[in-house]
Amino acid sequence: RLTLIPTFAGVQGAPGRQPRVAAHVSDICEIVVTCPSVGARTRMVVQEDTTVDAITRRARQALGFDQSFLNDSDFQVYLKKDESTPISGKIGDHGLVPWGPEGMELHIYFDPPL
Repeated sequence: RLTLIPTFAGVQGAPGRQPRVAAHVSDICEIVVTCPSVGARTRMVVQEDTTVDAITRRARQALGFDQSFLNDSDFQVYLKKDESTPISGKIGDHGLVPWGPEGMELHIYFDPPL
């Protein structure tokens, strides 16, 4: 029995350059956000201009702390290496580095004002 398989002739040229998306990969960093009091953690991709407020909102949702009766302002975010002062503003202002062994880890705590 003979089976015919369609074939295609010709040479397809290779693209001359990488897609533009690859040029911007270095602008994207992965961080880990941990809630030490319950041992929950999540990873997320951020850029230098991502705000700590945006990270707080995303982390609350990912960690299951996004109940409507809790406010974003009730959560404080700290650098893992220095929990003496909460951070705010843009994450790029706090030593953001590409992910690796010395990558950025943040700790988030529920700390409502008294």
